[in-house]
Order: sequence, then C-alpha cells, then structure tokens
Amino acid sequence: MDERRTFRLRYVGARFEGARMPLDVLPDLPAFRDLLVAYVKAGWREAHTDRERLPKGFVRGLKFDLVGIENGSAVPAIKWDSDNAQLQLPEFRDEIEVLVSEAFAKLVRLVDGAASQTSTDSLNSEEIRALNRFGSGLQSDERIEFVDQKDTAGNVIYLDAYRRKQLLTRGRNSYEVRFDSVGKLLGSGVDEMDLNGHIEISTTEHGTLRLPISPERVKDEFDGKIGADVQFRLMIELDKSDRFMHVADVLEIDLIDAKVVADLERCRGRIDALSSLADGWHDGAGKAPTQASVASAHRLLARNPGLAASYSIFPTDDGGLLFEFMHGDWDYAIKIGPDGQAEIYGVESGGEGEMETGILDVDSERFRAKFDEAAGGRW
Repeated sequence: MDERRTFRLRYVGARFEGARMPLDVLPDLPAFRDLLVAYVKAGWREAHTDRERLPKGFVRGLKFDLVGIENGSAVPAIKWDSDNAQLQLPEFRDEIEVLVSEAFAKLVRLVDGAASQTSTDSLNSEEIRALNRFGSGLQSDERIEFVDQKDTAGNVIYLDAYRRKQLLTRGRNSYEVRFDSVGKLLGSGVDEMDLNGHIEISTTEHGTLRLPISPERVKDEFDGKIGADVQFRLMIELDKSDRFMHVADVLEIDLIDAKVVADLERCRGRIDALSSLADGWHDGAGKAPTQASVASAHRLLARNPGLAASYSIFPTDDGGLLFEFMHGDWDYAIKIGPDGQAEIYGVESGGEGEMETGILDVDSERFRAKFDEAAGGRW
C-alpha cells in the first residue's frame, strides 16, 4: 500500500472495538473525502488565480477508495487513486498529488488548532458542509484519531464532539449533530402550495419538531395515527449553547408497533408510579426515586422500545431504579443510581458468562454499546 497516498483514521470508543465500523458512522468516510476535495479545489484556485474555472474532469480525478479496515480499534484506510487522476488529468496529476497531501495537512492543522483554540484557518461554505457531516455521530466519549499525526507535545491529533463544535461555531452561530430518540406523532399533512408532506412530533429533548417527508409516506404511514409513538434518527442544527434551531435532514422515521406502544405505556406508568414514592417507602427506610434517576429511566426506555415487554422495574433503597430483563440465555439488571448514572450486570443462564460495566453515564456511547450488546441491537 502506497503510504504517501493513504490516510488512516482511528475510531476510538466502545462501539469500534475489534475493528468494528457501525453502519451509522460510515457516512463519515465520504464526508472526509469531501473535506479533502474541498481543500484541494481551494488550493488549486489559489495557485491558479488566472483561471476562472477548474480543469474539465478535475473532480472526477479526485477519487478515494476505502482499501481496508485495520485492527487497533477500527482504522479505515482511505487511499487516493493516483491512477485515476492520471487517466482524467494526465497533465496535472503530479500537481494534484501535492495538493491532496497539502489538503490532508491543512485538515490536521485545523483540528489541532481547535484543541488549542489557536487556529486562524477559515472554512468556506463547501468545507463547512462536509465538516457538518464528518464526525456528526460522535458521542461524548468517542474520537477520530489521525494516525501518525502528532501535535507539538507529541500527542496524537484527534477530532471529538467538543473540537468539532469549536470548529463549526467559530465565526458562526450553529453546528449540526445526529439526534435519535422516540417521540409522539402530533400531526401530519401536505402543504397546499408546494405539495410537500410533513409530520409533527413531540420530543422530550427539543419539544415539537416538524419533519419534511414525502406526501406518499404521510398518506400511507402517518395519516390518522395522531398520538402514535415514533422512533427517529435526524440531523439537527444547534446553536452555540446547544439550543435547537431546526431539522437539517430526516435520516429515519418509523411508527412503533401497537404492541410495543402498549408495553412502553406500561413501563412509563410504572416509572411514574415509582416516582411518586415518598422517603421511607421500604419499612421506614428507602429514599424516594430522584428526578435524575427517573429521567435516566425514561431515556433508557426509549433506547430500545422493543425490549419494553421484558422489563420489570423496581425502586432501590438509595433513590434509584432497577430494570431487570432476560434476553436470549442471559439475565440482566440495570441499576440506575440517584445521580442518574447506571451500571449493567449480566449472568448467562446455565453458563459461566458474566457482564459488569461499572458505573457509566446513560447517554455515553460506552453505556449504549454495552446496552445494545445486551439487548441485541438498537431497534
């Protein structure tokens, strides 16, 4: 493999252990390509101020391939196809190779500058669009490392959710992130002026959202289903203070099965009933469930609606909540503490397997990965 033309990104986090690349992060790779292409185009225009347009076939000459996912967490290796550049732009191939190398160096410098907040590099609109997609699904405990790229202190340079936000909001008021959760359908319709369809859903996190979808889906799937539960995955725009601004893109939206809805309502009712307990509920001992534990319980419930039928939910003496369930040949317990943090215990029935996560943030990707492992998948 030609190392000069190959770029490696190491995805670090529980989801990526064992060289796994979850499908919902694969859009990062074309976004990474688009970032490099945007930098190359800008570099060309800077070097050729006498030309108004890019050479014919310029973008087609910038072809990148995923040539492997290596061990060491998950390390996708992305290679620039110089043979294709030779075919499309033979007279410019060598110059473009230099520009591709410089583009990667600029991207790394940009990310490094976000860490120290010393970067003065500006982003054009094309680069911003690509960066809004690159790393959009990163959770608070995940990062993308640029393999073999070190800062002045000798530490590997990486992009995480915080640095990504710093880059996108520098000189601007907003940035985009991925948002997936469960809500309720409030309304649906087709706009008379342009015949575009939409639905409105309520969410715990961001209130009422209006989602554009096709008129056909409005009619076939959502018409007459007011009050139904829906599960969704969106790209949303937030301001610098993480306040919701608008929906940028609808990636996935589906009604939840009626049986699952009934199971969810049973669990919600149980959580609400337990939240009304008073101190001393357990023979004079036992603290009332805290608001933090109740909020985390509802978020856990939304994580995998299909699992609601198997949950048994109990209060704990310290002001937390306990979820017990079986999946496959395993018995699981999820203990949510009074601070809203949680830990998962699992024991294999008739076997010797065990799982114990330690205390984790319910919204952390490590907790989500371990919960998905126990629950057999997200949805």
